[in-house]
Order: sequence, then C-alpha cells, then structure tokens
Amino acid sequence: PTESVKTIDGTEAFKTKAEPFAIADPTLGKIDPDFDPDKVPLLTLLFEIEKPSTGFSQCATLSSSFSTMRGGANDSGGNNKQLHPDERVIEALQHSLFCASLFESMRAEIIPLTASNAPSATSTQQKGQKSVVWLSSEMEESFLPPPSVMAGEDTSKSGEARLLCVVHCHEGEVKVQLDDEYSLTVKLIEAGTAAAAASAESSGIDDHSNKQQQNDVSDGPGASGSQTPSQLRTLCRALLLHSQSLYHEHRMKMRQEQLSSEKKEHMPLMGFARVKKQVMTPSPHILQSCVGLGCKFIFEKKVRVVLKALSLWLAQDMKCEDKIVVEWLPLALFDSHSRFAFIYRNLCMDIGIYGDVLRVTQICDTGEFKTVAFGSDLELEYFLKLEIR
Repeated sequence: PTESVKTIDGTEAFKTKAEPFAIADPTLGKIDPDFDPDKVPLLTLLFEIEKPSTGFSQCATLSSSFSTMRGGANDSGGNNKQLHPDERVIEALQHSLFCASLFESMRAEIIPLTASNAPSATSTQQKGQKSVVWLSSEMEESFLPPPSVMAGEDTSKSGEARLLCVVHCHEGEVKVQLDDEYSLTVKLIEAGTAAAAASAESSGIDDHSNKQQQNDVSDGPGASGSQTPSQLRTLCRALLLHSQSLYHEHRMKMRQEQLSSEKKEHMPLMGFARVKKQVMTPSPHILQSCVGLGCKFIFEKKVRVVLKALSLWLAQDMKCEDKIVVEWLPLALFDSHSRFAFIYRNLCMDIGIYGDVLRVTQICDTGEFKTVAFGSDLELEYFLKLEIR
C-alpha cells in the first residue's frame, strides 16, 4: 500500500508502507507494482546422510518456530496461540534468513569468502586450503581410508578442528565424507513462499522427513549399512540441533566482542592517537564440528557392537568364565569425543573415540604406557582378541 504526500516544491511523492511481505523485498521504500508474495521463496536447511554404495539416505530439515506450533491449538494451558498471518510471515522470513546465514557460514569453511566480503580473506583462505581435501570418488569400492587420514589430520586434534573431505561444493549444496561408510550433504532448499506462510499453519518444512519415513519400508534389508534408518534420521536431527547451537553461540560471542570494541573506540585518547585495528572474524567451524560429532556417534555405535560380540566370543568360542568389564565415561551427548575403560583380568586399557579415530592407551607390566591408534572397528576387534589371547 502507498500514500501520496505533497512536497515543498509542490510535487507529489509516494511512500510505501513497510508491511511483512515488504521485508523480503529488496526495493523496500520504493513503489514496486510487480511485487508478488507468491514469488518470495522461504528457505530452510536440510541435512542428509547417505550410504553411497546402496544409495540409501535419511534426511531432516530445520523447522521454524511457527511450524512447530501448529499442534498447539489443543493445548489446555493456552500457551500456544494462533498467530496473526503477518506474524507468521515475519517468523518464516526470520527463519529463512537464519538458515541462509548458517549455510553460508558452513560453506565458507570449504570455499572462503573473497577479499571484498571478508577482511581476513587471505589468512582464512590459507587455512581453508590446508583443512580441505577434494575427493574424486565417494564409493566404498574405491577402498578409501578414513577421511582424517586422507586429509592428513593429526589424530590428537579435537572434533571441532577436524579436516574435511569434500565430494562437491555448489552454491546451495555441500557434500562431505562423514566416514568411510557414509556421506553428509547440507542443502539450502525452498520450503514454500511468504504467501503460503501467511495463509497456512503448516509451512511444509517437514515434508522431506515425512516422505523419508514412508519410503523406509521399500528399502531392502541391510541397505542402510551399519546404522538403522531410525538411527540415521536421529543423527541428522542431532547434527541440525548441534549446528544451530554452535551458530547461536558464535553470533552471541561476536556481538559481545563488537560491543566491547565499540566501547574502546569511544574511550578518551591518552598520548598517541589510537589506530583502529582490523577486526579478524574467526570461523565457528560448524561443518567441521558436525562431521566430527557424526563420526563419533557412528564409530561409538560400531565399537559397542564389537564389545558385545567380543563378550559372546569369550563365552562361546573360548569357553572362558571371566567376563569383560567396560566402564564408559559419562560425557555430554554433544561432546566431541567418547571414552571408556576396558578391563579383562590383568589387562587394562583406556580407549578414546575422536571422530573416526580411536586411540588405545595400555598400561604395560613395566609401568610404561603404550598408545596405538585405529581407524576402524574391525582393527580394534582384532587387536583386543590378540591381547586377550
């Protein structure tokens, strides 16, 4: 909507009122007769985990707050109220901008920003080149080693400093190798339009997850690999939540640093004039942290299966009455590593899982420590059997 105003020189000017649809319009404050809310796309973030050898995949999308309130009409407490169409549009637009910014932050870990967009582009690009290796194939039949080995990663690094093995990187899609079995794809997809968000309670953001659940039955047994379909879907949702939390923490930290720098600029000058330093924006390493966390979840599941099979092997094949004692360290779910103690008779080992790398520290009879690293659950199984024998 517009309104006419008489100016001092007698000419007639027009003003455009800022309504919710106009927030997404780049010509805000100008007359745009061709503006159509049906053509304003809303974006959301999608995480997909795929097993390349079988083509099986599971995915999850990041839902906005208004889409999660569509079932709140029956709430007895009355906390979830029906939102006005304009408010739904604003929340949908905020969610779309958040997803776009989060995706660009992850994509910048692979392809750094240009010098015109980032003040520290030179140093960032150098770090990005050292932390990324590009793959020509993602199939298991190519006998690829663990991604950390291909990228030349130091196994002593934490999960947030992991190196990435990139399959491809496009404008709206990034695909990296999660481990030697699965790949992770991050997509920025359309989830309806602004007009649809204003007229409907459901934005259709969860359509991908619903379709994936319906297609689970059609996939053959073993197509999902070492993880079940429900475990892969849960892992997608966990990585989405983890990336969102990391981005929020990063933005809050940058906001605090910006406020402190502004206070320093307004301080009275003492002696020599202050020279304004160029602010270096550190990378939050969201994609690297998600890859490390996903590897840890998958590797830990495989290790638990190995420990269970090892107990059955001792009881049935070796006819041994002594049992294995495994004590897991109670760490947070989103911690970058897992750790447990393995005890059998006089054998005592401290085993840690760091992404797709497993380190075993053993106390020898002489009191010395012996450390060895493995990249697969099969190597760990053979090692433990040799030590037990």
